[in-house]
Amino acid sequence: MKKIRSNPHTVSSIAELKPGSSAVYRPDAETESPVEERLYVRGDEFFIDLVRDINAAVREVQLETYIFELDAVGRAFIAAMSHAHQRGVRVRFLVDGVGLPLAGGRLLAALEESGFPFRIFHPIPWFFRHWRHMAGGRAVPPQFLQLLTRLNNRNHRKVCTIDRRIAWIGSFNVSALHLPVAHGGEEWRDTAVRIENIDTRPLEQAFRRAWNPWRWHPLRHRTSLRSPFRLNDTRRQRRARTRELLRRIGRSKRRIWITNAYFVPDERLLHEINRAAKRGVDVRIILPSISDIFFMPWTSATFYGSLLDHGVKIYEYQPGVLHAKTIIIDEWMTVGSSNMNSRSLRHDLEVDYVLRQAGTKAALASAFLRDLKHSKDVSPEAYPNRPLWQRFLAHLVLFAKYWI
Repeated sequence: MKKIRSNPHTVSSIAELKPGSSAVYRPDAETESPVEERLYVRGDEFFIDLVRDINAAVREVQLETYIFELDAVGRAFIAAMSHAHQRGVRVRFLVDGVGLPLAGGRLLAALEESGFPFRIFHPIPWFFRHWRHMAGGRAVPPQFLQLLTRLNNRNHRKVCTIDRRIAWIGSFNVSALHLPVAHGGEEWRDTAVRIENIDTRPLEQAFRRAWNPWRWHPLRHRTSLRSPFRLNDTRRQRRARTRELLRRIGRSKRRIWITNAYFVPDERLLHEINRAAKRGVDVRIILPSISDIFFMPWTSATFYGSLLDHGVKIYEYQPGVLHAKTIIIDEWMTVGSSNMNSRSLRHDLEVDYVLRQAGTKAALASAFLRDLKHSKDVSPEAYPNRPLWQRFLAHLVLFAKYWI
């Protein structure tokens, strides 16, 4: 096993940030302890506490993410997972093929040197160096055609499970972009939740299916609508969670508050949202004014006319990139990685968590109201005034709606 060299850009860079106040997992904690939840909306607090949990792990760490950057945050995670591996913790790391930097040579070298097992979910076929780390371990030329057929199916989850009793779920990628500007980031607006004293076996089962996607895996731990984990790694789960969301919107009585990064609803979802607003439900949607995908705000805006006509209130977040994905329907609330677009509904692997504690729900509602103060109200008069070329390009993009 290779010795991990200290690096001034790894743990120390994260440790300089102000830690959050969440409790660190203690291995001798009672397994019957009640479930604990904590909401995160700041990248520095999120990364600090997640790295702390990895450093405190005694049994197992499984991390999967869509994007992994070799910056201060990425190096801190590599160091934490490497040291956990060296002290006997079972560590496995999975990253999506699209989420690797295009110039991923340095990142691959750092991961290879770390010593812990890692794999790439559906590598981009023409990046041959990624093949030997392919999820499933079948990096042979005949797999090229299979990779091409699955090129549109990505692992968009951001999940970490620790010692089978701690779960981290949200929209934070492993990237310094989520850090405050004062610490070299761009302060992307994201949301995540840490859950302690919970059975993480459904998440671990989903991880195994992504770790070995070429194999058949029996569903030993089925996730029902009563489960707090909303997974979509089977067609049955996709249909069930879509029906559940539509049903909850259709039965809403008081409020529907949505924060979403890539809002491209299908006809059913748009219809139910409009119906809810029409019958007097308080429907508010916060969307990005600035996005990491430049055309996404223009594409989302093509739905503004219909939404505004039915009484939906739309807001565009102003301070920076809005990347969070949260839903509040009366007292039912979710935090996770799912967008309201075709990719999340049909193609990508996602996971959301249904909040259960009153305090965490209150924190999410407060975060939504706080974001409203930093958002611009989109009025019916303002929508038609968008530049003609933006509206034209947005409608062109909608021809490819199935893939975005």
